Formats: sequence, structure tokens, C-alpha cells
Amino acid sequence: MKILILSQYWAPENGVPQRRWAWLSGLLEEHGHQVTVIATPLHYDRKISLSSWLKKLVLDGLNHEEVGSSGELILRSPFLPAGKSLTARALNQAFVGFGVLTRVVCRTGSLKGYRPDLVIGTVPAIPISLVVWFVGKFYRRPYIVDLRDAWPDLLEQSDSWNSGMGKPSLRQRLLSRGPLQLVSWTTKHAMNHSLRNARAIIATSERLAQNLRDRPEIRHSSKASEIVTIRNVFPPQTEIVPKQVSAIAVNSLRILYAGTIGRAQNLGNALEAVRIAKSSGLDIQIRIVGAGAEKQELRKLSDVLGDAVSFEPSRPADELENYYAWADSALVHLADWEPLERTVPSKVY
Repeated sequence: MKILILSQYWAPENGVPQRRWAWLSGLLEEHGHQVTVIATPLHYDRKISLSSWLKKLVLDGLNHEEVGSSGELILRSPFLPAGKSLTARALNQAFVGFGVLTRVVCRTGSLKGYRPDLVIGTVPAIPISLVVWFVGKFYRRPYIVDLRDAWPDLLEQSDSWNSGMGKPSLRQRLLSRGPLQLVSWTTKHAMNHSLRNARAIIATSERLAQNLRDRPEIRHSSKASEIVTIRNVFPPQTEIVPKQVSAIAVNSLRILYAGTIGRAQNLGNALEAVRIAKSSGLDIQIRIVGAGAEKQELRKLSDVLGDAVSFEPSRPADELENYYAWADSALVHLADWEPLERTVPSKVY
């Protein structure tokens, strides 16, 4: 079977979505399926100038192709240089969605004469949920939505998205008074339309899957999408050696956070916990390894904590052994947003 996967995140980018789909692509290839992917190149944790981006856009055009680690054929689509603000991220996601559509419609390179048997769109990014519906219609083939988070319900938390980003900017205050609500309402209805018409929906936790089954806007569809759970249980790239209990000092605690430092993680709450513990006399240290929109604000919050908090850049999964060996405990932290309760335990694997 020919399977076309649409995504905004793919290897060599380092993250759970990328490693999860590298695992799934490998399984599909092992079972004799032909996997083709349309995705952007690595760009989220990399600074790129406007001139370099324009040069890359012109030179690569719609012809850049490569073979992934699982044997999948990867067709790269254009992107906008990533920014930390929600506006920049939204513009990039919309541009990526348009780029994926352009790649499909133009039928350049390996897509010339190509027709998949199945299309899969992995969300987020949000526009992919709409693009996969269009691509399914374009090829007249069924499509599947891989819903890795509780979208579109997370749109209802938009008022809290920037709560950990410091003082709201003028742009944020202006956009939050009407435009954001309009975009959220439109996106929610468009996503529900895509989910309702999908042949199947993949969730990363059973609680999220059950919530989808209970939704009248999806359950009452004439097509009745099948909803299945595929958890984030892909083989780990990090070998964790348990620390001996006798080696842990009673009055000290070393904590490791390794992952995205974004809005949904709300790590400012963890730093407040460190402050309280430290003021109570506990010898506590936390190492935060990763990148994301809230990292700069967290650095400001950590100024009063001294050497109790340290920040390090993102590391590949296979380079984290020493960090886990150093730590007494690993931290998984999410904002107190009701939709995120449905993504546990997928976040802790």
C-alpha cells in the first residue's frame, strides 16, 4: 500500500513526534508498505537569516527529496523562519500548510504520476488537519488524522497561552480582543469537519480517544470515524540506569527536565516550587535541558534562585544518559489546562 504522510515535524528534528513517526514509518516499511512523507526541513531550533531562507527557498524549490532513516521517501516543503511569538508560529504553520498543498498539486519530482492509497496528517501543526482533508479529496483517497494533543479543545485555552511569557505585548493585547476568538472559532469548526470525515483518528491516550468517541459532532457523522489509540511507546534511545537509593542524600534533591520549554509546559510553576523548597532549607537543583518559547522568561525568573537552576540547550535523546545519571528524579510538567488531562499518560512515556 502507498501511504502519504503530511507533517510539519520530521527527522532530523529531535522530538517525540519525530521519533514516534520514525518508529511507525519503520513498522509500515517492514510490513511492505511504501511510505512517502511531505514535511519541512529542520528549522525550529536553528537561526536562519532572511537571505539564507530566500536562497534556500529558490534553490530547493519543490524538488528537494531524501531518504529517511526508516527507508521512507521525504519530500521537503517550504517554511517560514520560526519565531517565538504565537503570531510567528501561526504564520509559519499556515505557510507550511500552503507549501504542502503546493507540493501535492504541482506534482513535481516523485509525486509526478503518484497516487497514494491512504493519506495521513499528523497534528499539530493545526493546518495539517485541514490540508489532509483537501489532499484526500484531491487524490480521492481516504485519510487519517493523527491527533497527538487535545485539539481543537486547546483553542479554548487561548487566553492562557501566554500566561508564562511575561507582560503581554501591544500586539497580543490587540489580537486578543476579537481576532483571536474569530480565528479560534473558525479553526475549531474546520478541524471538527476534518475529524468527522476522516476514515480514522489516531489518539495518543485512551482518555483522549474516549473523549473523541463521546463527541456528538464526531459520533453523529455518517462516516463514523474509527478511533484508535497508539501510545508514545516507541523504543527509547536513552538507557537509564537506576540510581542506588543509598547514594541519594536525604536533604538534597536533583531534578532533571528534558524536553520542550513551551507554553503548555508552564515551567514557571516548577521554578516557584524550587524557590519554596530552597527557602525551606532543602539543597535542591534543577537542570532544564531543551528549547522553547518560555525559556527566556524562565531565565529571568531563575535569577533569584542562583545555582539552584541551570539551563542547557536541546540534546539528542541518545546523549541524555549522563543527565539521567546525575538526577534523582525526572520532571514532566504540564499547564493546568483541562484538555491536557487527556494527553496523560502519553506525555510521561
